[in-house]
Amino acid sequence: MNPNSEEILNADLSEEVAPKEKISQQIISDLLDLFGLGDLLNYTHVMKKVAFVSFIVGIGIFHIFNSHKAVRLVRDQSVLENEIKELRWEQISIKSDLMKRSMQSDIEQSIQDLGLKRLKTPPYKIVVKSNED
Repeated sequence: MNPNSEEILNADLSEEVAPKEKISQQIISDLLDLFGLGDLLNYTHVMKKVAFVSFIVGIGIFHIFNSHKAVRLVRDQSVLENEIKELRWEQISIKSDLMKRSMQSDIEQSIQDLGLKRLKTPPYKIVVKSNED
């Protein structure tokens, strides 16, 4: 085979492949245009949109961070509310115990162990006369 015949064969093959590539590229570009993404493959168009895309990504990250923080705060708040309820019940329990211990009958029982007894006569006041008269 001479070199011209190889070139002719290669040319024939490239002509057959080129229309298929052009058809597939045309189909892809038509689909992108259909969805409004025709300029997506254009480098200058992409570079113009980098700031906007970064802004949208930043807002998305900020939103995710805030939602996680809000969930954590709600969890912490519910834990603190449960702790407040427990402390309130403990306070009520201690208060009722103190009220019971301060009743006269309970005080009498506790001082009998020490050997003290309840007075049968009411207390009286001692008055001291001064010598100035």
